[in-house]
Amino acid sequence: MKRYFNKKNVSCFLMLMTGLTGMITISCENKLDIDSANVASETKQWTDISDTRSSLMGLYGLTRAALQDNNAHWVYGEMRGKDFVSYKRSDLEAVYKNDLKASYPMISALSNWRRFYAVVNAASIFIERAPEVYEKDERYTELNLKYDIAQARAIRAFAYFYMVRIWGDVPLLTKSYDDGKFTEFGRTDQASVLAFASQELLKAAEDLPYLYGVNLQTYYGVTSVEWRGVLFNKLTAYALLAHIAAWQGKYIDADVFSKFVLDNYGKVGLFYSNISQLTGRTGIFSSSEKYSQLLNFQSSYAFNEATATGHIEQLTLAKPLTNKTMPDIFVPKDSVITIFNDPNDTRFGIDTISGLTRTNYFTNFSGEIPIFSKIKVIRDGDGDSDFNIFGSNLVFTRLEEITLLRAEAKAALGEISEARTLLNVIRTSRGLPAFHEGRTENIVDVIFEERRRELMGEGWRWYDIIRFNKLRKKDSNVVKLINDGGIYWPIATDVLRNNSQLVQNPYWK
Repeated sequence: MKRYFNKKNVSCFLMLMTGLTGMITISCENKLDIDSANVASETKQWTDISDTRSSLMGLYGLTRAALQDNNAHWVYGEMRGKDFVSYKRSDLEAVYKNDLKASYPMISALSNWRRFYAVVNAASIFIERAPEVYEKDERYTELNLKYDIAQARAIRAFAYFYMVRIWGDVPLLTKSYDDGKFTEFGRTDQASVLAFASQELLKAAEDLPYLYGVNLQTYYGVTSVEWRGVLFNKLTAYALLAHIAAWQGKYIDADVFSKFVLDNYGKVGLFYSNISQLTGRTGIFSSSEKYSQLLNFQSSYAFNEATATGHIEQLTLAKPLTNKTMPDIFVPKDSVITIFNDPNDTRFGIDTISGLTRTNYFTNFSGEIPIFSKIKVIRDGDGDSDFNIFGSNLVFTRLEEITLLRAEAKAALGEISEARTLLNVIRTSRGLPAFHEGRTENIVDVIFEERRRELMGEGWRWYDIIRFNKLRKKDSNVVKLINDGGIYWPIATDVLRNNSQLVQNPYWK
């Protein structure tokens, strides 16, 4: 909980600021184990615009670190979904088998929510202290303050939503705690946590712009071109609101919020990506182009943010794309053929006459193990197999994803025609036939099958399985996990040891 950055780290975040992404590099990551009290207690901080700038960029850095540490985003979202299997890593195999009490350092680390509370506490500090800069530094305008606090609110809400999906009930902290009293708090039921997150996002959405630095103005001296795809904006807030509502089964709200995104995405210059943009080395997952990104955490090679760890490529790529002999995880051939069962699918398909395969999602399919290569940003996208340094963005949600989410909402509400139209936006763009009226398949099933194909490797599979089985209850094992609380992770032993008010998730006792 009490992790943030002190004065010694400010130069690190200022260096990141010059790269405009505000993300953490390898040299910064080992400085996150710092008592957060140092920030609030230093009397010389929160005096001028450079303090708000470095602290805001630090918020983005902490968030990205929380998602990438131990490849958290992909282990949480993909390994329990059963599409990816481990080649020879027993810790990943344990997650695949839902053995989350297994004694592995990675599992212990991922059971600990401390890094997310570093984000929560840093955001709370920013919300409380940034107004001091407005009073002291005339360069820090009212518009700066409004945008900055709105971003801090949105980031804090995102952290809470992310934690609820992993642990269920979590402690709800709405102000900073720099005196070590965090351990005095018990868990808050997830409905209340998500209600707070939604409230914060609605407040943030009122103040967040579509674009930063427009109309002959700059934001921290930078124009909208450089900020595009870097910071939370108005559409980001509404996309998160849609996901919170869908997770709770509040599909009327999910429909309203996702509609706002789809009605306004042109205002931030987004458009649907074609297959080359989706899977290209310099496409949507690189920092070269923005395409359809709604919420994105960058790792630009150009700004020294590319790393060997914290990217899905670390787990999935191997020869001939990198010099690694075998990948840590892969999708078995039988699964690939079952999931991508239409030969015209531009993501992956096998021609029924020639037997040739499309290789947009997979490389070396004729070999023993197919390499999942949908995301393959080596360095800046131009790196060769001698490099195991990756510059891919962590794209949390994008235009295609939110379109399928709204299709899900429409289907859940019984508005089948509208659901079909939204679904076909994605299907036809990937070479699949439109899903017409009169088809016998349940449209909810078809929507989630399309999410499985389109979003493979992006950290959605496990959460989609949960939402699907809340709607359709087709997998009895998953339904039992939902009812018993087994969909959540156990709380780390260190967290329980340091907080007497916490008890283990009942499923993992």
